Amino acid sequence: MLRLIHTQLRVIHALALREMQSQQANLAYGFGWVFFDAFLAFAGLMVMKFALRGFNIVGIPPVTFIVSGLLPWMLFQTTYTVPGAAIAKGKNLLQLPIVTELDVVLAAALRIFIVYTILFVTCAVLAGFYENVSPRLPLGIVLLYINMPLMGLGFGFMLTALNRLYAPSAKFVGFFLRFSMIISGVIFGLRLFPPSMWPYLLWNPLLHVEELLRVYWFTNYQTPQVSALYVAECSTGLVFFGLLLERYMRRRLPP
Repeated sequence: MLRLIHTQLRVIHALALREMQSQQANLAYGFGWVFFDAFLAFAGLMVMKFALRGFNIVGIPPVTFIVSGLLPWMLFQTTYTVPGAAIAKGKNLLQLPIVTELDVVLAAALRIFIVYTILFVTCAVLAGFYENVSPRLPLGIVLLYINMPLMGLGFGFMLTALNRLYAPSAKFVGFFLRFSMIISGVIFGLRLFPPSMWPYLLWNPLLHVEELLRVYWFTNYQTPQVSALYVAECSTGLVFFGLLLERYMRRRLPP
């Protein structure tokens, strides 16, 4: 069993290196453009946040507020698209008996995690230096950050299975996901929403993650009714159910 696990880890490592080397390979500086693409997406949303200054929270540094919530959200958003895209892209690799769909997905997810982690740490350090802010509870931030790609993969496997069963579902899901950044507290804190909406918004585990990130980062940030236990339960459920669906797709559903 340990030998099999070691072999699969080596396969994932090799596939991850292949993913990094193939990204933007036709351009000068190659993989560096991946960081630039992620930074452009972050910069565009940051400009939107500054344009809506009336929604800023008094006493909370705006740049650090954006970094603390937006980049983890972008990591989740990018990761949940990985299963379908990586499987479609790696059809030739799946002809090899040692390579599975899960290996291809995990390799692509690892590449995304490395890119956004480097970007997150760099932006957090620069924002903290600029606004003289340091995280209040770094360990909590790290655990929540790692939780985002796990939830993204679980959710992505669910969407991939749904898309294989009913292809037009992707159009309807994409429509609703466009509003998810707003209701997940990425740009606006929970207290900016009417209290009558809180019981409904708090069903969203991503909103709990975003609010907890700010609580662990800022000493004066207050938020009602969020729970780290709820985040852990939802994350465990999404990963477990997503892996079950991945196994089901591999055996019974055509790619």
